[in-house]
Amino acid sequence: MKNDTSAAIFEEILSRIRPFGYFQKRLYFLTSLIQVFVTTVILYVDFVYLNVKNSKCTLSSRILPDNVTNISTPGETENPCGFNQWEVPTWMIGEFASDKFTYIWLCQGCGIIAGAVVSGFLSDLVGRKTVLYVNLMMMSLAQGSLCILDDWVLFLISRGLVGIFAGGVIIPSCVQMIEHVGQNWREISVCFCAWALGIPLLILEGLVTRHWRWLGIVTSFTSLLSIGTYFIYPESFRWHTCRENFSKAEACIREIISANATSLPDFTQLYDRAKLAVLNSMYRRPRTFFDLLHTRERIKTTIALVSIWLFTCAVYRCLHERMVGQMSSNVYLDTILVYLLDIPLVYSAIVITRCIGRRWCLFLYAVSCAFTLSCILVINLTKAMNTQVDMMLGITIFGKLGVTSTIVLILLVTLEVYPTSIRCMGFAVGLSSGVIGLCVGHVLYMEFFHKVHFSYPYICYAVLMGAVGCTCLLFPETSGKPLPDLVRSRHRMISMKEVTRLSSAWDAP
Repeated sequence: MKNDTSAAIFEEILSRIRPFGYFQKRLYFLTSLIQVFVTTVILYVDFVYLNVKNSKCTLSSRILPDNVTNISTPGETENPCGFNQWEVPTWMIGEFASDKFTYIWLCQGCGIIAGAVVSGFLSDLVGRKTVLYVNLMMMSLAQGSLCILDDWVLFLISRGLVGIFAGGVIIPSCVQMIEHVGQNWREISVCFCAWALGIPLLILEGLVTRHWRWLGIVTSFTSLLSIGTYFIYPESFRWHTCRENFSKAEACIREIISANATSLPDFTQLYDRAKLAVLNSMYRRPRTFFDLLHTRERIKTTIALVSIWLFTCAVYRCLHERMVGQMSSNVYLDTILVYLLDIPLVYSAIVITRCIGRRWCLFLYAVSCAFTLSCILVINLTKAMNTQVDMMLGITIFGKLGVTSTIVLILLVTLEVYPTSIRCMGFAVGLSSGVIGLCVGHVLYMEFFHKVHFSYPYICYAVLMGAVGCTCLLFPETSGKPLPDLVRSRHRMISMKEVTRLSSAWDAP
């Protein structure tokens, strides 16, 4: 929104009371802690099933329940993961295990979509903090219920519930951090990817337990413990202001000032101007997803975001499926490399986006990724069959680096481009499109891409990433600009002009 007085005032306040002081550091730690636990819960099934795929099934020497099978390899000559012993439910190694896993994985993805949509609406309606912790508690309980489920259909339903509540946690947790830091710290707080620490934590828990039930209990218990942070977790002062809860918003800002050990003598005058901008710009009414299409500019932005999230995540999932099991014979090292090898390149985006802006940085990463993936044509033309596997894996790795960086940057843009009044709903639409892309990519790879000639999928990936790079240029530039707050009501535009004129007259000598 142009001439967003409230956004400019909040950026001025944050810049004068430390844009990333003690309060923001504490909030970042708490939010990252929650996101780490959510990561372990979401990747739980993938991690257990990956151990099954990289092991051989034998009976355990000790007595086990009927529904549990020991996963081990007695001889190193049969399987390089001979040390890896896991106890898993029988449906995971029985007939049609791969199909059952796919159904469970897709059900969890559908749950995340539903949870994100509902959470996005409620977070903009009743507040970020309440929605965050209710979903966090329910997600922990749903994850813990896995340990008593033997039938794969019940397991599928439980993973769907876990997905619903996990999606409900992701939306407000990402939005909370971005709304409390200054404009020069937004890319750092998002691109640092602290949630990725959940992957080594999940591996550590798996090494200790080596049992699908105990791993479910441990991941549930750790996320349940984080509910205790409710009493020191703040509500968004921006959301309070947009909902016209001015006294609560003022108390939140004063808490930030106190925690950062700073002073702001003219805070009352500054915040009065922010209140005036809110009162004379929009009604206090429940916002809906139709507000994402409020103006022509917002329609263009929303369509671009949906298409970019969809295509980029679809390509990411296809490349991910291509890399799984190919990086190392050690299942734990393979998991770390598949998920975390991309993160260092994401850090470069922090510097590049400050130099050339968000749009051109997105264009750079997406187009570079497209050129990398199109290098598959070299293998096809030279017919270098003896080096085909290694070259394809190298192209996959470098292509996935660019795709991951594009996803993180589009996450940042999604959080920045929408006003506070509809930010959670805008992020929910983007995240839901991304999850749909992951599901589509998984199905396409399993049903088509791994059965056709090796060059065809990579050409498709390159075309999609090239289209993503061009679409990124449709976004408004958000780098170095205040985080928008207001959704202006059409009938109040004249009133806003009157307030500006009267304010100027009042300040005149």
